[in-house]
Amino acid sequence: MKKIRLEYKFTAIYLIMGFLWILFSDSFLNSIISDRDYLTRVQTYKGWFYVGVTALLFYFYLRKHLVRQRQAEQKAIESDRLKTAFLQNISHEIRTPMNGIIGFASLLDDDDIDEDLKKQYLGIITGSSNRLLDIVNEMLDISLIETGNLKVNQQKVDVNRMIDESYESYHLQINPMVSMSCSKSLTGENAIVLTDGVKVRQILNNLLSNAVKFTEKGEIAFGYTLNDNQLEFFVKDTGIGIPVDLHDQIFDRFRKADTELTRFYDGVGLGLSICKGNLKLLNGSISVDSEPGKGSVFRFSIPYVKSDITLKNPATGNTPIQSANTGKLVVLVAEDEITNFRYIRELLSGTNIEIIHAPNGQSAIEACEKRPDINIVLMDLKMPVVDGYEAAKKILSFRSDLPLIAQTAFAMPEEREKTHLAGFSGYISKPFKKDQLLDLIRKNT
Repeated sequence: MKKIRLEYKFTAIYLIMGFLWILFSDSFLNSIISDRDYLTRVQTYKGWFYVGVTALLFYFYLRKHLVRQRQAEQKAIESDRLKTAFLQNISHEIRTPMNGIIGFASLLDDDDIDEDLKKQYLGIITGSSNRLLDIVNEMLDISLIETGNLKVNQQKVDVNRMIDESYESYHLQINPMVSMSCSKSLTGENAIVLTDGVKVRQILNNLLSNAVKFTEKGEIAFGYTLNDNQLEFFVKDTGIGIPVDLHDQIFDRFRKADTELTRFYDGVGLGLSICKGNLKLLNGSISVDSEPGKGSVFRFSIPYVKSDITLKNPATGNTPIQSANTGKLVVLVAEDEITNFRYIRELLSGTNIEIIHAPNGQSAIEACEKRPDINIVLMDLKMPVVDGYEAAKKILSFRSDLPLIAQTAFAMPEEREKTHLAGFSGYISKPFKKDQLLDLIRKNT
């Protein structure tokens, strides 16, 4: 239904009110007043009364409308300002690692580079690539949170192990003038809880990453306590701090405590928004206590649901990869992008694996028909001729016990569920690293 514009609505209301007032008031006055002079004076007062009352009514009506309009205008101006700051920030955040990748990759063409310098260049390229991937992942995460497509995956999580791993990951990254410590409240099986470990780890690591980024001297402390059946995590630092008036705003997407273009910090302003979104899914909460120049304390809590099963130590990843029958593993790689195939081939080089390449889904089906010795298939989902899903369906129709691993750039939770329903026994999203691929192959052979 089309909305009536304000000026039409305003005019119609004024005319209707005037017509009704004149019609009923004149009829009433004529019935009770017979003196024409007195009636004229009363009608004059009645006219002034009508003008005064309608003026007040229209004042409040227009004021309400204009206040709403001005608020919308202010929000639009603020949104535009934030969008401009975000676009400039995202341009900086993307171009900076891209500059490192392209620049140092071109320097590797120099034949006179010694091995030590080459390793430094490769380290810079790897670090820049990981930074660029983090930006992409954050953009995907916030999109999934806002569209309601992010799901909670309850699992057994050793909180103490997670704290130790985070400490090992971050204490080497901090400034030499900063000390780091961690504390744990529970011991043994009490520290094993049911929650979404990926999301909790992401929240904790986001907060630790910010603490490391914004703390140039002093200390960073983090850990957790158990209070009223809630696991309360904290990350405390002596960094630059956050003004009080921004404590609520920093949890909004694309909002950073410092949006001035003259002072850039890594990140696109999505980390805390992702934390808040994840905690909403986990029935948790997050808060901040901070002052400029005095550091910050971030606290977040999740329900404490104890698990009654002790987790085993993680696998070392050194188990040789081999077939149970022949000792040599035959892997079919169904991948239409030759660069991706070459990358997988390099990852699997030096292992006891024979690699067969299928450039499309139809070739993968034919290879599985001709080679009964194929032990596992790495299947790209988006391929020409026949896609990965259709190829998997046909392969499983005559080799139902053959493990199929989906490898795809569609890194959405619903994609993982879709591959599971299609019969895939494993899933890995691009880009992936060697240990991730080898661990997945071990689990499925």
